[in-house]
Amino acid sequence: MTGRESDWNDRVQAWFGTLLMLLASVFAVLIFCDRTGAAMPSMPSIWYSSRGVHLVSCGGLFLMAAVLLMSPGASQGSESSGRALFQTCRLLTRRDCHLCDQAMEVLLDFQDALPPIEVVDIDEDPELVRQFGESIPVVEIDGRVRFRGSVSAELLGRLIEAAELESRTRLNELSDDQR
Repeated sequence: MTGRESDWNDRVQAWFGTLLMLLASVFAVLIFCDRTGAAMPSMPSIWYSSRGVHLVSCGGLFLMAAVLLMSPGASQGSESSGRALFQTCRLLTRRDCHLCDQAMEVLLDFQDALPPIEVVDIDEDPELVRQFGESIPVVEIDGRVRFRGSVSAELLGRLIEAAELESRTRLNELSDDQR
């Protein structure tokens, strides 16, 4: 799943969670008004015949809302366990470079798994021009050149998956050592 799809799913999940939280809150107020005899709008007859399940239903709505409103990493078991997979991400570019624009789009699709992207215009540094010349764009992740000339979304996804696997393996080894 690309970063944009993930972002869209997170937004829909947050909106749905907020809607459920609002619905549960209104339900809780209605239950309170019914139990205390406070003024409340007239309710259908099923409301009065199903009083025994009101609190359970309201609690269930609050629980579902809470699960949906959790951070995506916590609710989906994804790579974001509060630890960054990578420390740095640099995109080396030049002016008027359409491949650089495409590279940035690919990186932004994965921005939830990458640190902030540092954009460097090599035309401002003669040493970088000498080193990379026409090989632009170049993507460096944690100081290693990972892409030159173009950025493959598929390969970047594999790199991120490998880093996630390595991170999970390290966490498992740490937890095994602590036992």
